[in-house]
Amino acid sequence: MLISVLIIERIVYMNQHLTDRRIRKTKKILQDTLIELMNEKPIENITIKDLTERADLNRGTFYLHYQDIFDLLEQIENEMLQEMSDILNKIDPFTFSEYNAKGKAYPPIVELFEWFKSNYKFGNALMGANGNISFLEKIKTVVENQFFKKKCELDTKKLNTEGSEYFYAYVIFGFLGIIKQWYENNLSIPSNEMALILVKFALMDTKTDSK
Repeated sequence: MLISVLIIERIVYMNQHLTDRRIRKTKKILQDTLIELMNEKPIENITIKDLTERADLNRGTFYLHYQDIFDLLEQIENEMLQEMSDILNKIDPFTFSEYNAKGKAYPPIVELFEWFKSNYKFGNALMGANGNISFLEKIKTVVENQFFKKKCELDTKKLNTEGSEYFYAYVIFGFLGIIKQWYENNLSIPSNEMALILVKFALMDTKTDSK
């Protein structure tokens, strides 16, 4: 009797595991297809029919996982933002000078560029002609919360300085501009070299801010 129960439990577990794998695979196909379409036209012009036909799935399958195209996009964005936040949380801007003096790339910044590289299609879609400005604003918020506020915790004067929010907005969008240019150049410069460039720029901005 006990053996029968264990066998049944094992079968249930395996069926659930297979179901979870199928769900993950289906959602990945839908997400990748949306990103592909976003590189071709604005999100507002993408229909569920466009998506499901390109993905070779039926509409019913789509509705099992998402309410509409924008729900799918939001879930992709949330996953991306969480991944980016996890990387940014490793960055300690107070070590930039040390790495720069040694001519070494700062590992978490290299990891950040590698992340942008691995998400090239999605990032390029959002920063290209068919881009979504709202997502760039979300990135700005994540970078500000995980990076600059951490930097300012040890320097309350800079945190409260008049105009500091404008300075940080300038730096953040400058960073996004670097990523956009990197994408436009087809990632021609390796991630570790891009990390060296970014740290040098960040130190230059810090000197400017301190004046």
